[in-house]
Amino acid sequence: MKDHPIPPPEPQPPRANGPHILVIGGGASGVLAASHILRADPAARVTLVEPRDRIGLGLAYSTPDPNHLLNVRARNMSALEQDPVHLLDWLAQQGLPADPDSFVTRRLYGRYLADLLSPWREARPARFRRVCAACTGLTETARGVVARLDDGTVQMADHAILATGHTLPRPPEGSGLGAAWDPLPALAPGSTVVILGTGLTMVDQVLSLLDAGFTGRITALSRRGLLPQAHEPGTPLRLGPQDIPFAAPLSVLSAWLRALSRNAEQQGGTWRDAIDGLRPHISRLWRSLPPVERARFLRHAQRWWDIHRHRMPPQSASRIQAALASGQLVVQRGAVVRVTGGTGQGVSVQFRPYQTQDCRTLHATLAIDARGQRCHPAQSPLLARLIDLGLARIDPLGIGLDITAESEIVAQDGTPSRRLSAIGPVSRAAFWEITAIPDIRKQAAALARRLVGASQPTPPLP
Repeated sequence: MKDHPIPPPEPQPPRANGPHILVIGGGASGVLAASHILRADPAARVTLVEPRDRIGLGLAYSTPDPNHLLNVRARNMSALEQDPVHLLDWLAQQGLPADPDSFVTRRLYGRYLADLLSPWREARPARFRRVCAACTGLTETARGVVARLDDGTVQMADHAILATGHTLPRPPEGSGLGAAWDPLPALAPGSTVVILGTGLTMVDQVLSLLDAGFTGRITALSRRGLLPQAHEPGTPLRLGPQDIPFAAPLSVLSAWLRALSRNAEQQGGTWRDAIDGLRPHISRLWRSLPPVERARFLRHAQRWWDIHRHRMPPQSASRIQAALASGQLVVQRGAVVRVTGGTGQGVSVQFRPYQTQDCRTLHATLAIDARGQRCHPAQSPLLARLIDLGLARIDPLGIGLDITAESEIVAQDGTPSRRLSAIGPVSRAAFWEITAIPDIRKQAAALARRLVGASQPTPPLP
């Protein structure tokens, strides 16, 4: 099917000396950052550095499986917060169903993101340029930033935005583990599969196995054995800042949220209405917590929050329930101790069941690591280089770069950078909920206004 680019904004008189912004990373975060900057200033120029062939896809939207769906309804997935029907309009332009309550495939959403920059890429003179390379180093100067690329070239700009997405670990060589984002191998009848993790990544892996005609046993193993909840129709509660106990201890916040959920149920809704009503305030709530309470949340409450906040589309949930009911899918609660094998003789997963000290072993044909974000940010070569130079530092909890509320990268000496910013998952230490499009687009819009100046006119939306 032929793609139809989104119509560009109405032309605006160019402003002299428009800023040149360098965006490092061409996944969802990078594309959203570039799009918002180009819309915010009619003279701004953007150079996007991305080594992969296609932009807009990143890890989440590069899946080829048509059964991997967004876990947010289409009506909430516009790339532009001020134009909530932007995605729906794009779907209609493609001749595709534009149901606001549908869950679009992630592959199709990747096409939508890639199309966001088409108007500026095709315009003359071009204000958007894409460089197919990887950034290996950044230097901040008094006049701007200098980026060194792996093809030997150098890029110079007024400002640089890190939009490098998730830093995910590769399973060690010889560990017997396959990565969740790798293509599934062909499995013979009678094969068995073990998946480490029981979150949304596990759900995708199970659906891919079922779609490939796999009939063997699938065991999903995690410490708590909790599955994501399913989406259901509902109406988010209307909550204002005055309704939320910012900076309260985790115990107080938990009691408040449970009471809020009971109140939603008494009004004829569900706990989902309470969670969804809280969503616009999550980043501010996270920033209000002292470090000790953030650490307590990560230890004791994160997994419970994740299964209620990041839910399965109904279509996915029904297939997972059917696999559980038939016994093909089994959820095992326990802590992984060791994984061995993977040389053609099968894989052995040693684990410690919940509340026991004895170890057990699962033998399988294939083991897949679907445990999500477990990688220290310094394992990214670019981030490690910035840290070595003192241009960045890891936050006290070790979950991301230290970032200000304005998305500025904080240097080793505690000084916020005037030239370097971060957006998306790499900035999760400051915002926590910054992996979903509704959250990233809000951050991208705020960052664009800061970089190009709030006084600049915003071009009309298409």
